[in-house]
Amino acid sequence: MAWDGFVRLRRSRVSDLVAAYGGVVGAGSSQDLGRFSPVETAGEGDLAPLLAGRFVAKAEAAAARGALFLIEESLAGDARVQRLGGWVHPYASWAMASILEERATVPAAPAQLGAGVTIGPHASLGERVVIGERVSIGASCSIGGEGFGWAHGANGAVKRLPHLGGVFIEDDVSIGPLCTIDAGVLSPTILRRGAHLDAQVHVAHNCEIGEGTFVAAQSGFAGSVKVGRGVLVGGQVGVADHVTIGDGARIAAKSGVIGDVAPGATVAGYPAVARGLWLRGLASMYRALGRARSG
Repeated sequence: MAWDGFVRLRRSRVSDLVAAYGGVVGAGSSQDLGRFSPVETAGEGDLAPLLAGRFVAKAEAAAARGALFLIEESLAGDARVQRLGGWVHPYASWAMASILEERATVPAAPAQLGAGVTIGPHASLGERVVIGERVSIGASCSIGGEGFGWAHGANGAVKRLPHLGGVFIEDDVSIGPLCTIDAGVLSPTILRRGAHLDAQVHVAHNCEIGEGTFVAAQSGFAGSVKVGRGVLVGGQVGVADHVTIGDGARIAAKSGVIGDVAPGATVAGYPAVARGLWLRGLASMYRALGRARSG
């Protein structure tokens, strides 16, 4: 069966979910639900998680499309969130994990390979992995395994979120040996056409690596990073979760990227800043050290 990237649910009413998993549902939130979708793409008949304030603007757009939200209780006081309505839960990520465990209906689809795919020895391809044409995968890669996503419940309880979104790899991608590309949670992790990964690169759940982007060895992208087209990423770069890197950006080796990078920018250092600023800062520091030693 082809995997289309949608995490479908056994048809449920919101009231059924509240009765099963707790929380409080707002007035008017009575629709039937058929999918669990990310806020960015959710529409009518979809349940979408709203777990952090940075997603409220996207949730407002999804509400206009008819989506319903599973809302982390800490956001319930936000006036914008109150206007959205939805299902408020004190442990929303735990409720999300439970729903995915018990009510998701996703195919146990084996990896789908396009023409001209080459796979090195000992590589592992998980379920719901879709690979385009002329893709090369190096030895000992792990593609489509569970990501590092966790749900928190009452009394400090923790459990892993099911990662059901799979991985989509478009045409003409090359993936070096010992790379790890984790499955998405509610939607696929994506490598766009002509992306190239060197050895030992880690792409976490729900990342998107843009068309024609090159990533040097030992770099890592935390969950939900979006990398644009034609980006060059040096070796041993680390990128924090939910960061967006614009088209044509340049990331110097060993940089630690903890905020968005503008299209066409060149950044370096930790935290990563404009490369020129980083070099001037180093020069100033070394001059200060030299004066201190000579004094």
